[in-house]
Amino acid sequence: MNRWLVALTLVIAPVLLPVRAGALMNLHPGDVSPPFTLPDLAGKPRSNETLAGAPAVVLFWSTWSPRSSEMLDDFKRHAAVYGGMGLKIIAINIDGENLGAGQKSAIREYAGSRELPFPVLLDEDLKTFAAWGVMAHPTEVVLDAGGRIAYVLPGYPPSLREELEEAIRKTLGIKAPPAPAVALSGAEEEAHMFWNLGRRFLVTGDPERAREAFRRAATADPSWLEAPIMVARISLALGSPVEAEQLARQVSPETINRGDLRYLLGNLMLLKGDLDAAERTFRGLQERLPAEGWGAWGLGMVALARGDYRAALVALEQASRLQPENPEAEAFVRRHFRDRFLRQEAIPEEAQFVKIFPALAEIRERYYRVFLPRRPAPGEAAP
Repeated sequence: MNRWLVALTLVIAPVLLPVRAGALMNLHPGDVSPPFTLPDLAGKPRSNETLAGAPAVVLFWSTWSPRSSEMLDDFKRHAAVYGGMGLKIIAINIDGENLGAGQKSAIREYAGSRELPFPVLLDEDLKTFAAWGVMAHPTEVVLDAGGRIAYVLPGYPPSLREELEEAIRKTLGIKAPPAPAVALSGAEEEAHMFWNLGRRFLVTGDPERAREAFRRAATADPSWLEAPIMVARISLALGSPVEAEQLARQVSPETINRGDLRYLLGNLMLLKGDLDAAERTFRGLQERLPAEGWGAWGLGMVALARGDYRAALVALEQASRLQPENPEAEAFVRRHFRDRFLRQEAIPEEAQFVKIFPALAEIRERYYRVFLPRRPAPGEAAP
């Protein structure tokens, strides 16, 4: 069976929870993309005007992001396939502010070794990065021929790369090719059907029915580990650790070395209040697989549980760049903030947390204005 080897950052967060790191801060599909003029690798200024009149993709990438490397290689192939059909591509490097000569040379060498067939620009002061509100490395923005945002994919998760290519084809007016015929057993075909059903329920904002569909996919094909992992992650996001515990008991010692499974174990320890054990698990994960973001998310949650808001911010900011969508972490942050709001307690560095999870501002207002009685100001009579 084609497993699609999901990175498990699927489409849960936008529909399962109101707290999420946005794809582009303050920009949405249909908005006109902000203008830019940036130097290419030879120092020649190039602007977004070179994209005018044709569908285009703007790639924000960095040399230190493993998924940026995968994304650039894939878009080299996309350029070969869709370039002749009118697609334009520009790759904007966002390695950091105030790039020195050595850093620029390293970026040129990095891009040159891949023989990229599209312009590579340097966002030397990260002003374009800020103007577009990029929140993940890498991020891919599909534009229509009028320069309006048609589709955004933050983080380049494997599970959504096909959807990204479909968005490119749509802007070019190309019909999706027919799905290739794949010989599936009856059980695999049933699992495939329930997996797709689960995704549809997630998109329509029904996590409970999505979880049940993924359960049925796991039952139909017990060898497919991604299905029970998805069940466990939805359960954790909903505050129910039972199925994650069942999965932990069932997996073999070999598979437990997977980053996503180690992360689930750390979450179980965190929910049970064993912060020391959870921190050891997440720290080990961060040391072994720093580019995947699992460890950083976990360490951010542990720091938040300990009340160390500065350490939590550092970890969560790093995690949101590496892996923008994480429903369990976002649910944990939401519950923590909800409890603080209900107690009418100030939250240190609140504005910075809202930048990572913009919906926190709405949640805060809802709890203060709707669910809580308004406390009278000093000297004011109680209502």
